[in-house]
Amino acid sequence: MTTDSEAKSTATVGADKVVSLEYVLTDPKGKELDRSADGQPLVYLHGARNIVPGLEEALVGKTTGDALEVEVPPEKGYGVSRKLKSMRMLRSKFPADADIKKGARFMMQGPEGKPMPVWVSKVMGRQVHITPEHPLAGVTLHFDVKVGEIRDATEEEKTHGHVHGPGGHDHGDEEE
Repeated sequence: MTTDSEAKSTATVGADKVVSLEYVLTDPKGKELDRSADGQPLVYLHGARNIVPGLEEALVGKTTGDALEVEVPPEKGYGVSRKLKSMRMLRSKFPADADIKKGARFMMQGPEGKPMPVWVSKVMGRQVHITPEHPLAGVTLHFDVKVGEIRDATEEEKTHGHVHGPGGHDHGDEEE
């Protein structure tokens, strides 16, 4: 019989596991792009496409405490840059309280009526330039990662495709 602490120490990253990660993300020149906040690891549901595919693949089979460096090519990160021309919108088309700056992400209605993400590529006065291409498209990503806690996902988390916090997750007005 194993204790809870023994089970945690032998758990491995794989499908339907909730994994916490401490990470630092840098570009090919070593410039820091992002990091997990001290004491606040990234927590994700493995296999639910919550993180870039290249990092998710590299984490399979890892256990609590494992540290690794992972290089993720654009094809397994945010995609190859397609050099899409940005679209211009008036600032007034955004919510009044929106923090509009380069790299900010917004959701808009796509051509078929479905929501799609867009990113701000430039702000010029009342003009906001947006693109459907992620700001890190075309960039090789370098992750320095340490695996934290690993646990089985709940049935609700598996159904919803993301991690729920302590006490559950509120989906707003969405009917369950």
